[in-house]
Amino acid sequence: KSPLERASDLTNDAVIMIERRVCIYSFDSCARKCSISASGSGLFDGDALLQCVQKLSDDITRSDECSKEIEKGCLLVCQKCCDGLNGYVKDRSDAARLRVVAECADALNTTLVDVVREVSYLTNDQSDTLEASLSSVISTLEQEMFDVFLESVKRNVASCSRLGLIEAPPEDGGRKGRDEVTTFPPYLAASFLAIVRCRAQVERALRDLKRSEGTTYQFMALQTASDGVVENICVDLKARSGRIRHSADVYSIHLQFLIGALKKYLSDDVLSLASDTRRMLLSASSGSRGKGMGNGPEGLTALENLERLGRVYMICLGE
Repeated sequence: KSPLERASDLTNDAVIMIERRVCIYSFDSCARKCSISASGSGLFDGDALLQCVQKLSDDITRSDECSKEIEKGCLLVCQKCCDGLNGYVKDRSDAARLRVVAECADALNTTLVDVVREVSYLTNDQSDTLEASLSSVISTLEQEMFDVFLESVKRNVASCSRLGLIEAPPEDGGRKGRDEVTTFPPYLAASFLAIVRCRAQVERALRDLKRSEGTTYQFMALQTASDGVVENICVDLKARSGRIRHSADVYSIHLQFLIGALKKYLSDDVLSLASDTRRMLLSASSGSRGKGMGNGPEGLTALENLERLGRVYMICLGE
C-alpha cells in the first residue's frame, strides 16, 4: 500500500477506536444515572437509554463498526436499572414490588421496542439478539417481583380464611339459626375482604397491563387469592369435620356460595377440592339429622339469603 493508503487506514482505525470508546463511556454514564434513578425513586428510565442511543446516532460515523459496544451498552444500562430496582424494594412493602412490576411491564411494552428499533437503524440490523437479551433481563426481574407479591397474597389470605370458633349446636338443632341469618359469616367476610384488597392493590399499580403470556396481572393475583381462600377453608373444614357435623349443611351452603362467587378465578385442582369437601359436608349433614338442607328448597333459600347478604362483596369483585 502507498503511504497515503496506510495513513488512511490508520486514521480510519483510530476513528473506530475513538468512537467505540465514546459508546462505552456514553453507556457507562447512562447506566450510572439510571441506577441512581431506579434505586432512589423506583423508576426504569428507559427514555434515558433511548436518548443515549439517539445521541450516539448523531455523534458517531462508524456505527456499524461499533455494534458490539452498542449492544453491550444497552444490556449494561438495563442490568443496572434492574439492579437498582431490586435495591429499591428492599425493606419496602408489596406496593413497591408492584411498582417495580409496572415499571418493567411498561419498559417491555414501550421503551424496549423503541430502543431496539433505534439500535437496529443505527447498526444496520447487526444486533439481531438485542431484543431477546433485553427482554430476558427485564422479564426476569418482573417475574421475580410478581412471584414475591403472589407469595405475600397467599400468606395474607391464609391468615384471613379461617373458620374461627365452632359453636356448639343449639337446643333447637340449629333450625332457627339457619332460617334467621341476618349477618354475613365473619370468616367469609374476612376472606372476601382479603381478595378485594388484593384486587385494589393490583388495579391501582398495574391497571390492565398484561404479562408476556397475555394474562393480566389482575387475573393472576385474583386467581392466587381465590385459590388460597377456598383451599384454606376446605382444608380447615376437613380438619374439623368431626366438630362441625351439627352445622355441616350450613357450611356446605357457604362453600357452594364461595364456588359460585369465585369460580371464574379458581383453578381445576381447587375446584375439585371444593367439590369433594362439599360432598363430605352433605354426607355429614344427612348422617347427623337424617336429612340436611342439601340442594333442596331449604338449601336454595339459604344460598339466596347468603347471596343477598354478600352482595357488596360480589359488586367489588365484578368487572
